[in-house]
Amino acid sequence: MWNQSIYNDGASLTNLADEIGSTVSQAQVYGIGVKEFSPGSNNFGTPYGLHFYLPGLQGSNKSYIYFADLNKSKTYTGTLNCSTSAECLSKVDFTRDNYISRLCTVATPNTVDCINSSIGGVGGVDISFARPSIEAQLVLFNATGALINSPPPGLIGVKIELTSPKGAVRSVTVYKTGQVSVQ
Repeated sequence: MWNQSIYNDGASLTNLADEIGSTVSQAQVYGIGVKEFSPGSNNFGTPYGLHFYLPGLQGSNKSYIYFADLNKSKTYTGTLNCSTSAECLSKVDFTRDNYISRLCTVATPNTVDCINSSIGGVGGVDISFARPSIEAQLVLFNATGALINSPPPGLIGVKIELTSPKGAVRSVTVYKTGQVSVQ
Protein backbone atom coordinates (compact mmCIF):
# COMPACT_ATOMS: atom_id res chain seq x y z
CA MET A 1 0.00 0.00 0.00
CA TRP A 2 2.85 2.40 0.84
CA ASN A 3 4.50 1.95 -2.57
CA GLN A 4 1.18 2.68 -4.31
CA SER A 5 0.87 5.92 -2.35
CA ILE A 6 4.39 7.01 -3.33
CA TYR A 7 3.71 6.07 -6.95
CA ASN A 8 0.45 8.06 -7.02
CA ASP A 9 2.20 11.03 -5.42
CA GLY A 10 4.96 11.04 -8.06
CA ALA A 11 2.58 10.39 -10.96
CA SER A 12 0.34 13.26 -9.93
CA LEU A 13 3.31 15.64 -9.75
CA THR A 14 4.67 14.44 -13.11
CA ASN A 15 1.25 15.02 -14.68
CA LEU A 16 1.17 18.55 -13.25
CA ALA A 17 4.63 19.37 -14.62
CA ASP A 18 3.65 17.97 -18.03
CA GLU A 19 0.42 19.98 -18.00
CA ILE A 20 2.28 23.21 -17.25
CA GLY A 21 4.81 22.47 -20.00
CA SER A 22 1.97 21.82 -22.45
CA THR A 23 0.17 25.01 -21.47
CA VAL A 24 3.37 27.03 -21.98
CA SER A 25 3.66 25.47 -25.45
CA GLN A 26 0.00 26.28 -26.17
CA ALA A 27 0.56 29.90 -25.14
CA GLN A 28 3.54 30.02 -27.48
CA VAL A 29 1.55 28.61 -30.41
CA TYR A 30 -1.39 30.96 -29.80
CA GLY A 31 0.89 33.96 -29.21
CA ILE A 32 2.91 33.57 -32.40
CA GLY A 33 0.09 32.19 -34.53
CA VAL A 34 -2.85 33.97 -35.99
CA LYS A 35 -5.50 33.06 -33.41
CA GLU A 36 -8.50 35.30 -33.04
CA PHE A 37 -8.91 36.20 -29.37
CA SER A 38 -12.65 35.57 -29.43
CA PRO A 39 -14.98 34.85 -32.37
CA GLY A 40 -15.84 38.05 -34.22
CA SER A 41 -13.36 40.20 -32.25
CA ASN A 42 -11.03 40.72 -35.24
CA ASN A 43 -8.22 40.67 -32.65
CA PHE A 44 -5.52 38.43 -34.12
CA GLY A 45 -2.45 39.92 -32.43
CA THR A 46 -3.02 39.02 -28.79
CA PRO A 47 -0.03 37.70 -26.83
CA TYR A 48 -0.71 34.70 -24.54
CA GLY A 49 0.99 33.65 -21.34
CA LEU A 50 1.02 32.12 -17.88
CA HIS A 51 1.15 33.84 -14.50
CA PHE A 52 2.82 32.01 -11.57
CA TYR A 53 3.04 33.28 -8.02
CA LEU A 54 4.05 32.24 -4.52
CA PRO A 55 2.02 32.82 -1.32
CA GLY A 56 1.76 36.29 0.10
CA LEU A 57 0.35 39.32 -1.63
CA GLN A 58 0.37 37.47 -4.96
CA GLY A 59 -2.07 34.72 -3.95
CA SER A 60 -1.61 30.98 -3.72
CA ASN A 61 1.18 28.66 -4.82
CA LYS A 62 -1.34 25.95 -5.70
CA SER A 63 -2.51 27.36 -9.03
CA TYR A 64 -1.51 29.37 -12.07
CA ILE A 65 -3.34 31.61 -14.53
CA TYR A 66 -3.39 31.15 -18.30
CA PHE A 67 -4.01 34.58 -19.82
CA ALA A 68 -4.40 36.63 -22.98
CA ASP A 69 -2.32 39.81 -22.72
CA LEU A 70 -4.95 42.16 -24.11
CA ASN A 71 -3.05 45.36 -23.26
CA LYS A 72 0.27 43.85 -24.47
CA SER A 73 2.02 44.74 -21.20
CA LYS A 74 3.82 41.34 -20.99
CA THR A 75 2.13 40.87 -17.60
CA TYR A 76 -1.17 39.54 -16.31
CA THR A 77 -3.19 42.53 -15.14
CA GLY A 78 -6.38 40.73 -14.12
CA THR A 79 -7.59 39.51 -10.76
CA LEU A 80 -6.22 36.39 -9.11
CA ASN A 81 -9.66 34.81 -8.83
CA CYS A 82 -10.18 35.19 -12.61
CA SER A 83 -13.89 35.85 -12.27
CA THR A 84 -13.88 39.47 -13.40
CA SER A 85 -10.84 39.57 -15.64
CA ALA A 86 -11.08 39.78 -19.42
CA GLU A 87 -7.43 38.69 -19.64
CA CYS A 88 -7.94 35.47 -17.67
CA LEU A 89 -8.56 32.48 -19.91
CA SER A 90 -8.44 30.00 -17.03
CA LYS A 91 -7.16 29.52 -13.52
CA VAL A 92 -5.70 26.06 -13.05
CA ASP A 93 -5.88 24.78 -9.48
CA PHE A 94 -3.46 22.02 -8.53
CA THR A 95 -4.78 18.73 -7.21
CA ARG A 96 -3.51 16.35 -4.52
CA ASP A 97 -1.91 19.22 -2.54
CA ASN A 98 0.93 19.71 -5.05
CA TYR A 99 2.37 23.21 -4.94
CA ILE A 100 4.96 25.59 -6.40
CA SER A 101 7.83 25.42 -3.93
CA ARG A 102 10.19 27.89 -5.64
CA LEU A 103 10.49 30.19 -8.61
CA CYS A 104 14.05 30.39 -9.85
CA THR A 105 16.05 32.30 -12.42
CA VAL A 106 18.38 30.61 -14.87
CA ALA A 107 21.37 32.64 -16.06
CA THR A 108 24.37 31.85 -18.21
CA PRO A 109 26.20 29.53 -17.86
CA ASN A 110 23.10 27.61 -16.70
CA THR A 111 23.30 28.87 -13.14
CA VAL A 112 20.01 28.28 -11.33
CA ASP A 113 19.31 30.74 -8.52
CA CYS A 114 16.26 30.02 -6.41
CA ILE A 115 16.99 32.68 -3.81
CA ASN A 116 17.97 35.69 -5.91
CA SER A 117 19.24 37.62 -2.92
CA SER A 118 20.60 40.22 -5.32
CA ILE A 119 17.08 41.09 -6.47
CA GLY A 120 15.16 40.39 -3.25
CA GLY A 121 13.75 36.99 -4.22
CA VAL A 122 11.34 36.01 -6.96
CA GLY A 123 7.72 35.89 -5.82
CA GLY A 124 6.11 35.69 -9.23
CA VAL A 125 6.81 35.33 -12.92
CA ASP A 126 4.82 36.03 -16.05
CA ILE A 127 5.79 34.17 -19.20
CA SER A 128 4.25 35.39 -22.44
CA PHE A 129 4.61 35.02 -26.20
CA ALA A 130 3.82 37.58 -28.89
CA ARG A 131 4.06 37.61 -32.67
CA PRO A 132 6.28 37.42 -34.60
CA SER A 133 8.91 36.07 -32.17
CA ILE A 134 8.90 32.55 -30.73
CA GLU A 135 10.91 33.83 -27.78
CA ALA A 136 9.44 33.96 -24.29
CA GLN A 137 8.98 37.31 -22.59
CA LEU A 138 9.91 36.81 -18.92
CA VAL A 139 8.75 39.30 -16.31
CA LEU A 140 9.80 38.80 -12.69
CA PHE A 141 8.10 40.06 -9.53
CA ASN A 142 9.49 40.21 -6.00
CA ALA A 143 7.85 38.68 -2.92
CA THR A 144 5.54 41.69 -2.50
CA GLY A 145 4.39 41.60 -6.12
CA ALA A 146 6.44 44.57 -7.30
CA LEU A 147 8.05 44.36 -10.73
CA ILE A 148 11.75 43.49 -10.68
CA ASN A 149 13.12 46.14 -13.04
CA SER A 150 16.65 44.75 -13.14
CA PRO A 151 16.63 40.99 -13.69
CA PRO A 152 19.85 39.12 -12.98
CA PRO A 153 22.61 39.59 -15.56
CA GLY A 154 22.62 36.90 -18.22
CA LEU A 155 19.03 35.80 -17.54
CA ILE A 156 18.17 33.01 -20.00
CA GLY A 157 15.12 31.46 -18.34
CA VAL A 158 12.94 30.72 -15.35
CA LYS A 159 12.40 27.49 -13.46
CA ILE A 160 9.13 26.63 -11.74
CA GLU A 161 9.82 24.04 -9.06
CA LEU A 162 6.88 21.86 -8.05
CA THR A 163 6.69 19.71 -4.91
CA SER A 164 4.29 17.01 -3.78
CA PRO A 165 3.05 16.43 -0.22
CA LYS A 166 5.48 13.49 0.12
CA GLY A 167 8.42 15.63 -1.06
CA ALA A 168 8.78 14.57 -4.70
CA VAL A 169 10.13 17.40 -6.85
CA ARG A 170 9.63 18.15 -10.56
CA SER A 171 10.36 21.31 -12.47
CA VAL A 172 9.43 23.18 -15.61
CA THR A 173 12.07 25.46 -17.09
CA VAL A 174 11.12 28.01 -19.73
CA TYR A 175 14.00 29.58 -21.63
CA LYS A 176 13.91 32.95 -23.37
CA THR A 177 14.50 31.07 -26.64
CA GLY A 178 11.04 29.53 -26.23
CA GLN A 179 12.31 26.09 -25.26
CA VAL A 180 10.49 24.28 -22.46
CA SER A 181 12.12 21.59 -20.33
CA VAL A 182 10.08 19.38 -17.99
CA GLN A 183 12.15 17.42 -15.46
